[in-house]
Amino acid sequence: MATTSTTNMREGEYELLHDAYYGTGMFSSGGALPKHPREDAKNYAFRQSLAYYLNHTAPILNACVDPIFKDEISRNYKDGSAELEVFMNNVDRLGTTLQEFMRFNATQSKLYGVIYVLVDNVAEIGETMADVVSKRQLPYLYAIEPKAVYDWLVSDIGELERFSYKTTVFNDKEEPVIQFHTWTKTNWAVRDAEGKTIAHGDHNLGRVPVVQWFGRSSKKTDILPPPEFLSIAKTNKQIYHQCSLLTQILNMQTFSTLTLPDNGQGAADITLGTNNVLLYPAESSHAPGFIAPDRGPAEILMSSIKTLTDDMYRLSGINSVIGVQEAKSGVAKQWDFERTNQRLADFSVQCESAEYDIIELFELWTGTNVNYKCDYPREFKINDITDSLAQSQAVLDLELGSNTLKVETGKKVLDSYLPNIEPDTFDEIVAEIEESVQRQEQDETYHNNDDEVEGGAEDENAEGNKQGDR
Repeated sequence: MATTSTTNMREGEYELLHDAYYGTGMFSSGGALPKHPREDAKNYAFRQSLAYYLNHTAPILNACVDPIFKDEISRNYKDGSAELEVFMNNVDRLGTTLQEFMRFNATQSKLYGVIYVLVDNVAEIGETMADVVSKRQLPYLYAIEPKAVYDWLVSDIGELERFSYKTTVFNDKEEPVIQFHTWTKTNWAVRDAEGKTIAHGDHNLGRVPVVQWFGRSSKKTDILPPPEFLSIAKTNKQIYHQCSLLTQILNMQTFSTLTLPDNGQGAADITLGTNNVLLYPAESSHAPGFIAPDRGPAEILMSSIKTLTDDMYRLSGINSVIGVQEAKSGVAKQWDFERTNQRLADFSVQCESAEYDIIELFELWTGTNVNYKCDYPREFKINDITDSLAQSQAVLDLELGSNTLKVETGKKVLDSYLPNIEPDTFDEIVAEIEESVQRQEQDETYHNNDDEVEGGAEDENAEGNKQGDR
């Protein structure tokens, strides 16, 4: 049984996620701030003008993506695949390389929970290789955010049978116009807002040329899965709200208020300043004084903001890497690092799978077999460098007398402190460590021998002196 939909029920969630990550929209205009029932329009507008956005969503999400693309992804394919080489250097007809395309859209996939990549080819494939390369008659990629998806049909086994999305273009008058695109297993069509067909054609690929790229493990039948970072964005929105309340309190109540006894003369002539003197009647039972507002509400807000911030990093699973630093045992820290590594590895698998699907559609469009292979990282060596160095130093301090142990400890230090060092450089440093250990061993041996020789000579001299005395 197939499933279908004609509406995007997560459009509001996607807007929140986008604005929370980029700090735009509702977070730049103040639209994300709820209005208090007793707050008048003037005070609300003033609070919006004072509001500032502490963007925690972006660094948290980036920490879940950046390690995967820190180094160039290893890609291998059949020699002489000229079409693929041209494609990989310009995958979207905008000059974007495949590495850049995957890196950018990995962030979008993680942010929204899913992103779709259309592998299109509106031009006919040339008769010769020269035609293909010179006229750029190759497939190209177009990323589709899930908020643009409005209709679909998917089988029980997760196979797309129909996929529809919206785009915005500008007409001759520079006015935005919405177009509606639909792809099936055999054809495609573009319609305007009135439903009139603008363009259409057949592709006969036998499948919908759209790649489903998840931000985490999800069912293929779930076209719009729950965004993983929705709770993070909602928490950041609450922090934004509470920061606005705190700023308003500080703006209105920072300065203490001077109080004077009322002697019937009024206070029109009072001037306050560092070089002024305030006179008051000597018979007054109350001297002038300052009253300060209660700091309790501000302290409650500051405590709440810190708690919410801690919760954001805890929910993200990367509190061991950035953000919240807690006092934990070595075992607890190691479990945190393992969890972070596993999350990165899981998403790396999703990215690799999406790239294979892209190349598979490229082969269908071009009728080629490129024997493509890519390797996304699975190990990220995320650990506590400070703890690793301390442990290594503790091992050396034991002075167990094993040169092999010294060398292996040096390797462990390199793995922790320089996890992405080039293999040749790593081997060179290890060789230098081995040479240094051997030299130290030789020096110690030579020094011990010298001590024995000197000790023997002293004994001989002493014995000779004794014989001379006789």
